[in-house]
Parts: sequence; C-alpha cells; structure tokens
Amino acid sequence: MVNGGGQSSYNNFIVDDIKRVEIVRGPGSALYGANAFIAVINIITKDASDINGVELSVGAGSYEAKKANLLIGDEFGGLALATNFNVFDTDGFEGDVESDAIGASGKSDYWERRYDFGFQLGYGNYSMQGKYLKRQSGPYLSANNVLNDDSQQEYIEYFLEIGHLLALSSQLELSTQLYFDHFQFDNLWEIFPEGYTDPSGTTYPDGLLLRSPAENEKAGVEVQFDYRLNQQHKLLAGLMYEHQRQYNVELWSNGGTGSLQNISDMANWNDDQKRDVSAVFIQDIWDMHEDVRVIAGARYDDYSDFGGSFNPRLSLTWEVTENYSLITTYGSAFRAPTFGELYNKNNPSVIGNPNVQPEEIETFELGLNGDITKRTNFRVTGFRSDITNLIAPTPSDTAVNVSSNVGKLTVNGVELEFASRFRDGSGVALNYTYQHPVNELTNERAPDVPLHKANASFNYRHSKHLDGFIGLLYRGRLSRAEGDVRADVPDFVTLDFAVTWKNYIENLEVQASVYNLTDKQYFDPSPSGVMLSDYPKPGRNLMVELSYKI
Repeated sequence: MVNGGGQSSYNNFIVDDIKRVEIVRGPGSALYGANAFIAVINIITKDASDINGVELSVGAGSYEAKKANLLIGDEFGGLALATNFNVFDTDGFEGDVESDAIGASGKSDYWERRYDFGFQLGYGNYSMQGKYLKRQSGPYLSANNVLNDDSQQEYIEYFLEIGHLLALSSQLELSTQLYFDHFQFDNLWEIFPEGYTDPSGTTYPDGLLLRSPAENEKAGVEVQFDYRLNQQHKLLAGLMYEHQRQYNVELWSNGGTGSLQNISDMANWNDDQKRDVSAVFIQDIWDMHEDVRVIAGARYDDYSDFGGSFNPRLSLTWEVTENYSLITTYGSAFRAPTFGELYNKNNPSVIGNPNVQPEEIETFELGLNGDITKRTNFRVTGFRSDITNLIAPTPSDTAVNVSSNVGKLTVNGVELEFASRFRDGSGVALNYTYQHPVNELTNERAPDVPLHKANASFNYRHSKHLDGFIGLLYRGRLSRAEGDVRADVPDFVTLDFAVTWKNYIENLEVQASVYNLTDKQYFDPSPSGVMLSDYPKPGRNLMVELSYKI
C-alpha cells in the first residue's frame, strides 16, 4: 500500500511448504481486483493430508547460508492441522560496484535473516489459515543507490483468514471469507557515508542517516455465490469490502552528525492515510457445445480516494479437433496508485500526487494448445497489451519530480511452450517469449525490457533413488532509456544444476543444487542518471539440503 512493496517479504516464499503453483494468464482484475495486472499466481501450500506426519529439513550453502524447516500435519478427529516453521540466515552476495550514485566503488551488501511461521486449520465447512514473517536484511545499496555499511531493513508481516462454505441447495453454494493483513517496516538508511561532502559543500561527519518506519493494515470480507444451472452452465457472483490504512508514519534523522532525532512534525515523508474499497463481480462459465467453452466476467471496484474501475474479461475455447484447442481471450486490469505515489512529500527527488489515476491494461490473446501425444504438449500464444496511465516521476515547475500519469506502452509478442514426459519419469520443458514494447509517446522501444527471453529444463530420472535437473535461462539484451549514454545491458545465459538422492535410506532425501554453474557475470539495469554501474547479480553458488520424514 505504501510503495507497492507490501508483499516484498514473500518474494522468496518457502518452497518446502508449497504443494503446487497455479498461473492464470492475462489481466485478472475481472475476478481478483487491483494489481492482477498481467497474470495471477496462486501459491497453494501443503495441508494436513499432504504432510501426514512430520518432515524436517536443514540446509547450508554459499554466502554462509543456513536454513531449517519443520512441517507438521495430521488430523485429530474432524480437525485437520498443518503447520510450517522456517528460519533462514545468509551473509548474502556481495557484488562489485564500480561507480555508485556519488562515484564511489565497493561491494553491495545484502545479508538476510528471516523467521516464518504458518498454519492451516480445517473443521467441517470451516477453515482458517495464517502466517507470521519477520525479515531483516542489508540494503544491497541504500535508498539513493549509495554504497554504505549502516543501512538495515526490517519487515514484519502477518495475516489471518477465516472461511466458511455453506451448501444452500444441491445447486447453490455460499462461501464467506474474512481476512486481516498487517505489514510494517522500520528501515534505517545511510543516505551518505561518513565524511561525505555534497556538491553544495555540506559535510556529513557521521554520515546522513534516515529512519522511516510505517505500518499498513487491510481488513475485509468477501461473499461469493456459486450457482450451477446444469452440467453445462455455472454462475459465480460476489461482493467485497475492504478497509486499508497507513499509520505510525515517522521520519528520523541525524542531520549528518550525532544521534537520530524524530523530525516527523517538520519533515515527514508521508502521513496517516486510509481508503475504503468495495467491489461487485460476476462470472459465467458456459459449455455452449461439447467442443466450445465461453467464460465471461466483469468486476467493478470503487476506491474512496481515486474513484472506480470497471474491468471485463472474456475467453472462448474451441476444441478444433481432438486434443487441439484454439483459445482467444480479452481482459483488462488496473493497478491502484500506492499511498506513496499519492501522498509522498518532502522528498528531494519525487513527491506524490493525489490526482494520479490507476494504471490500466487491455490484453488480447490468441493461442493454440495441443497434446501431440499423451506425454507431449505445446502451446503457442500471440498477445497484444496496451498499458495506459503509466505512473512515473515527471518534471514539475519546482526542482522536484511529481508522480504523474504519463504515456502509453504497447507490447506485442508471442510465447511458445513445449513439454514432454518420458516413460522412465524423465522430462524436458522449453519456453520462449518474444515481446516488443513501444512507448507510444516517443515511438521508441521501452528501456530495460528484453525482446527475447527463454528457458529450458531437463529432469533426468536415473533410478528410483537418484534424479538430476539441468536448467538454462537466457535473457536478451536490454536497451537504455533515451538520453542514457551507457552501452546496452548485454544478454546472458545461466545454467543451474541439481542432484537429488532419496529413499535409499527410508524417508531421507539429500539434494545438492548449484546455481549459475558457469559463474556467468551478469547485471540488472540501474535507472538512467542514478549511477554509472548496473546492479551485479550472484555468481556460482551452492546449496545442500537434507530432509527426513517421520
């Protein structure tokens, strides 16, 4: 809610607790509301029946990385309980930075410590799940891309969801969900290092330190009706209400020397804010013919601070011949402006704008899916996306940029997918995406986006005790923004490798993984005009894990 980072703590989700991952292509605001912009990723965690006992895993690897994970799942009478405990600690990758925002050289700093607890409860038609996570880390670079050794980020996040499913008849079901999410951060930033003198001649003997804590909460309820008219027709409709608030926003500074002082009354970076969100949605799934399925849906969201957004979605699936289907889809979605984009202030580089509107996207897709054999399938999808009301810092009458809706981005592309499973349990998967993003304002290719991206993986089942995995990732060259004189960011290929040894000793599994096996040096692009160097990415690194199930 603050700067779009409310889910940043889940970026490295604990894979030990994942049952499967579902991906819904294209804009999803017609059913899921804000921020389902180009796809929806649904992570389904393990329940009591999946765990069915106790599973302990430990691991260690490069950068002094250490982890431990405990899964417990069982049923007690009619009560199903699943829990997950996880701890992780690493000194992190330290990459060489030749020139930061003030021209200094040195190493990035991205150590991390995290503590994670989650649970699921199920009893009859009632369900409950929750999660608590605390993460502390180094800043990689500071908030203004300056090398330093005193910055520290701390995030705490927890949520609780309670659900109930009620069968009103043989055709009609009512599901209700209550939820509460809390996200807070308390970040200490070393803006300039000790002894730095800025262009105006001001010197910071102890370095310029800023501390910027804030808390965010959202609480809501969603009611959904599922009505099956017959075997070919199903309707889904629902209502949602949510209250969001930001509070305990503070700014502390040492002014360049001495201890931190609370300067919130004079120069806070934002304020206490709140918004209410209400929505209504409907979706119709109709098998109009044994070979044709139509899904049509729409949703209207109303925000108390910037207004409403209406988003439809329509898809048609036609099985042209046995095992081969044409799929065409149209959908729209929106990204709600964050409290930062709306209300940030007292920032020397960019401030908020209460009049900024949501980013919007419209996407058309046409695809062909096919099962060549029972074990081999492919997908070819062409797409066009039009993104409008892009939110970005823009020059103003003062020296400070302002968040504004600027320009339009058009993206045309195609995605190819292929997967095949062999009889011995081995398998291969390939994916290639070509996309051409054009800024309609300048008629130039959008920067920092690769035209080509591909990955390939091969799973090799040597025996019932030994598996191998090889993964290749290719990212094409990245162009620079207009006016950025630096050379384009070069393309790269990385290679990952893993070996799994399992059940030779009953219920014991050992896995060794090597990432970036060839030690390829590659980079992510830094913003134009911020620093000369790009952001270095990790070289070769190793992780070994052992797990045992009781």
